[in-house]
Amino acid sequence: MNQTNQTQTMQSKRNPYLFPFLMVATLFFIWGFCHAMLDVLNKHFQNLLSLTKTQSGLIQTAFFVAYLLVAFPAANMIRRIGYQRGILVGLVILAVGAFLFIPAGMVFKTFGAFLCALFVLASGLACIETAANPYVTVLGPKDGAAGRLSVAQAFNSCAYILAPTVGGYLLFGKEVDPKHPDFAPLLLPYIVLGCVVLLIFAAFSFVKLPVIEGTSSEEDSAGDAVIKAPLSRLPHFKWGVFTQFLYIISQIGIGAFAVNYIVQNAIVKDATGNVATAPLFTWYQNLTHAKTDDAAAAYVISFAFILYAIGRFSGAAIAKVIKPNLMLAIYGVANCLIVGVAMADIKMLSWIFLPFSFLFMSIMFPFIFALSIRNLGEQTKIAASFHVMAVGVAGSISAVAMGWLWDNYHSVGISFLLPLIGFVATAIYGLAYPKLLAKSEKAA
Repeated sequence: MNQTNQTQTMQSKRNPYLFPFLMVATLFFIWGFCHAMLDVLNKHFQNLLSLTKTQSGLIQTAFFVAYLLVAFPAANMIRRIGYQRGILVGLVILAVGAFLFIPAGMVFKTFGAFLCALFVLASGLACIETAANPYVTVLGPKDGAAGRLSVAQAFNSCAYILAPTVGGYLLFGKEVDPKHPDFAPLLLPYIVLGCVVLLIFAAFSFVKLPVIEGTSSEEDSAGDAVIKAPLSRLPHFKWGVFTQFLYIISQIGIGAFAVNYIVQNAIVKDATGNVATAPLFTWYQNLTHAKTDDAAAAYVISFAFILYAIGRFSGAAIAKVIKPNLMLAIYGVANCLIVGVAMADIKMLSWIFLPFSFLFMSIMFPFIFALSIRNLGEQTKIAASFHVMAVGVAGSISAVAMGWLWDNYHSVGISFLLPLIGFVATAIYGLAYPKLLAKSEKAA
């Protein structure tokens, strides 16, 4: 124990925030896994229960409605009890939600029961995210906030790589019979998740994180003036939340139906019933030993999330050379071009480009978040809750909306208009940010 304390003391002398940063980064991994599993669950329940795309989109709705309902109460709770205790509360709720998958799959065996379990699980995540995201931004120099949050989110991305692989292996490893649905393969990842969360809860219970509160002085530790005007008068914050809302629609929408899109674009059946498969997709299916087309597509999403992780790790480094708001604009334009190719739906070709949208999405949430809460002082916690609520609103409608458009218009182009709007908004916010921040500073 003494050696451990001495090691932490030596680390604190070099960088007092390194150890707490790494502790909080484990939380990003956990909620990344939970988020990425949604995309696999979406296609799994379509197969297992013969659901339409609109109906399976309710998975995202149940999950993200919790963000909408819980974020603001969580922010007020965190203001009273602090970041660390807020994280502990979130971990308990998250574990309960994970273990609720057991009765959902073994007793009730209904889609509604799983939606209820997801709602509870997401309520815990909403508490954790409301605390962890702003905590990382204040856990060090302000100029590095966007890059620091991007690195923390990279741990999130590592889980995004793992989840589709786990889901593809467990859920798409064999053909399913909708008349006799078997929920057993779905339980194992969530039972393991619940146990891991309890271990993390124990670790956070015994480790004391630095207490960092929003400052009420005229200047913060970096010498920048704290903006004390109400949040409603701050355009860099308001437009940041609105941009986050539109971006999350893009991210959730693409993720929810990426497996559908890849399978339908890479495997084409002509009028005579002949089936043609993209050579690259066949090669990848053989490489991964995927037993079904859906499993191979899920493994393609794993590759997409490798790009996502690369983007987040590299984003922090690039942000030291290129201003974060300019990076945001460039990445937004890049994804507009990729979504344009997806909308064109060039059979056996467009699916190849879709995974690269994840590379350029990688920095968007952390950069929008960090830019929009800059210089907010003691208003930071409440400001962060608005971002979590934006995630909740966008997540609850995006998958259902895209699924409805796809089901009713049978058009990839029309359904992918929603992600296109989000990426256009992200590019505009990045370009307009300096003027928006200047207006916020004048509002004070």
